[in-house]
Amino acid sequence: MKKLLTAALLALSMTSFAAHATSPSELRNDRQDIREERRDLNHARHYGDRHDIRDERRDLHDARREYREDLRDRRGYQGRRYATHWERRGHNRVLINGRNGRIIRVVRGYYYR
Repeated sequence: MKKLLTAALLALSMTSFAAHATSPSELRNDRQDIREERRDLNHARHYGDRHDIRDERRDLHDARREYREDLRDRRGYQGRRYATHWERRGHNRVLINGRNGRIIRVVRGYYYR
């Protein structure tokens, strides 16, 4: 009985974790929703009154918020995908993205004080 209960709890925890992860297709659908809401907003601007425009803006805002939340969940699931490191460039201290070498942050005059 203990083994069965433990297995059931383990299976439940695994399914909830898998359900929490946002899939790429869900993000694609969210982007499509944003495009549709943007089209609806443009249509309302041309043919609707101010109430239609306000409603469509709200719908577009909600679609963008949902996409950002799903994207945040996805990034949290994937974790940090690159390492950063600080370098000295002249008198400046620079934070570098280790994956692609781009500069993320610059502290000017750090070594010239």
